[in-house]
Amino acid sequence: MKLTEYLEIMSYDIAFWMAGVRDPEFPLEQLGNVCTDVTAKLRAAAIISLLGKADSDTFFHNLIRSGRCRQKYLNRLREADRIGDHHQASGRVDPFLDAVAAEDFVTAREIVRLSPHEWLQGHEYEDDYCYAQIVHELISAQTSITRMNFLFTRYEAALQGAPDARLDVTRAIAERDQPAFETAFEALLARRTLQIDAEKARNKIEEPSVVAERQVYIEGLAMLRIAGRLGLPTQGDYLYCPSVARIAMQKPFPGE
Repeated sequence: MKLTEYLEIMSYDIAFWMAGVRDPEFPLEQLGNVCTDVTAKLRAAAIISLLGKADSDTFFHNLIRSGRCRQKYLNRLREADRIGDHHQASGRVDPFLDAVAAEDFVTAREIVRLSPHEWLQGHEYEDDYCYAQIVHELISAQTSITRMNFLFTRYEAALQGAPDARLDVTRAIAERDQPAFETAFEALLARRTLQIDAEKARNKIEEPSVVAERQVYIEGLAMLRIAGRLGLPTQGDYLYCPSVARIAMQKPFPGE
């Protein structure tokens, strides 16, 4: 079955579970799992619309929906004064990156506002926490240089000497270092290739979401958005990051 043939099936599934996300009575204990599943499907639907139908507007709209799904979940937790939910950890960064890739910085900043600022040990790796907090700072209207430097130091310590392209690319963006950014971004794309090869080697089930995300790299697109927003020049096309995924949205987001 072609990826585009999954869209209708996926759309029904997304619509069903999004009704739960919007329902203020939906059990909060189940909402984190539901949002994780729905945002992955929205991301896949976005990519399939882009590649299969050349529909960049639907691509952006579904990424925005993913970000707003995360926002709703975090807001429910805030209203319930609940801390420590497994999916609450800021290291669960994918829907945030979806919003950034779609240039929905209003939603992205709401996710930052509602996310924990402290490490939820046992619910996320420390390096994932540091990375999330750094990208949160990079889109802030008033970036704290002191906090950013602290996070980079902590990130390096958590890695224990291991290389990490995410550390290098975010540091290059933070320092507005164009040559370092170009090198680090290519390393980030190479890292993605290795991840895909590893998935194939262990015979990961090739669900539509998995196949779609092997073709368009939302995290890479988000880094390009942030870099461009902070004044770093970028190329038109990169591996996994086609120019059609970075054009201006023509049709405004229609809402929920």
